[in-house]
Amino acid sequence: MPISRQPSVFVSSTCYDLAQVRNDLRLFFESLGMLPVLSEFPSFPVDPSLDAVGNCLAGVKERADIFILVVGGRYGSVAGGGKSITNLEYLEAKAKGIPRYVFVQKPILNTLPIWRKNPTGDFSGLVDSPSLFEFVESLRDPKENWIFPFESAQDIIEILRIQLAYLFMDSLAVRLKVLGSGLSDALADLSGAALMIAVQKLFAWEYILFSQVLLDEVSKLASVKKDLEYGLVLGRAVRLTEFHLVVDWVQGKLGELGAFAKSANKLVNTALPEALGAPGEPGDPDAIVYVARRLGEVYRRILEWTAEFKRTQVKEEFIHLLEIIARASANMIQEIETFSIDLRRRIGETVRRYEETKAPQSLEMTLTLTCPDLGDLGPELRRLAVQLGFEYKGLL
Repeated sequence: MPISRQPSVFVSSTCYDLAQVRNDLRLFFESLGMLPVLSEFPSFPVDPSLDAVGNCLAGVKERADIFILVVGGRYGSVAGGGKSITNLEYLEAKAKGIPRYVFVQKPILNTLPIWRKNPTGDFSGLVDSPSLFEFVESLRDPKENWIFPFESAQDIIEILRIQLAYLFMDSLAVRLKVLGSGLSDALADLSGAALMIAVQKLFAWEYILFSQVLLDEVSKLASVKKDLEYGLVLGRAVRLTEFHLVVDWVQGKLGELGAFAKSANKLVNTALPEALGAPGEPGDPDAIVYVARRLGEVYRRILEWTAEFKRTQVKEEFIHLLEIIARASANMIQEIETFSIDLRRRIGETVRRYEETKAPQSLEMTLTLTCPDLGDLGPELRRLAVQLGFEYKGLL
């Protein structure tokens, strides 16, 4: 089924010094039937709950299919962390993994070697901040981008005519491979990296696909993890006032956490080996993706389990008890994150050994979810029981 929308192209640059260039690019993309996304035009989507930086980054994250970066002589407004909004937009596009085309004015590229030899020199006649040279220098990593020099908007447009044609041809080739791969519709929403792994089916593709989808799922929850780190309270509050209600709630929460650990164990030790297939036999991509996504769901549930303690309102005497229980998930969160990152590294090492030796390789995947020592839980419950005049028989 075709995607029923036009591709969106996000144009990132400072606005005032490159206003005409941006307008020319807008007209160019519209002539191709694409949807240009430029912040100075009324069509730019604005979320009233976000500030200017947040709206720009959301425009890249939520709408951009292609990213065009145009660097002129102005570094632009500086946001948090000392980076310009344009720099942050580029980093967002890079994290998203969409096609990126970078254009830098010729005089800036020509002056870059001089700046390297004399970084404290006065280049105010060309750029508004030395940080712009630093930004361009970071863009010149050949592993990251190909930088196109330009003098006018027409230079950029002529280059894009050719580069977009190449991109279109690449897309046709990938489409042909996907249609001929026999992949199910259930895999249509995989990330570009995961989809390519499933289509190409190179050596150890089953393991690489699992690790990529798991990394994708964990990455999707980065904002939820940040909410926890900053102590944000989002969602409906839970209020507990009586001792027996708190004990029942604590018992239920610990039971939930234990169920999450059991689910992760079943996924990794039972479902995953079946999905990967017997040695020498191809794996099942649908089953592999299912296991990775369900493990990602376990990770999400553990994060939400932890966040619930931020929304739970109790009397002051119960606060320390909740702090003890809340830390029970800390190991599990870290262990799933470490597993997702370490697994990809180990798979890469295994593939490299195979390519060097052509000898059979083995890889053991182990995920163990643990709970930190909660030895102070029992004493805290007994202390509260004595203080409040209740009989405490322990957690079931």
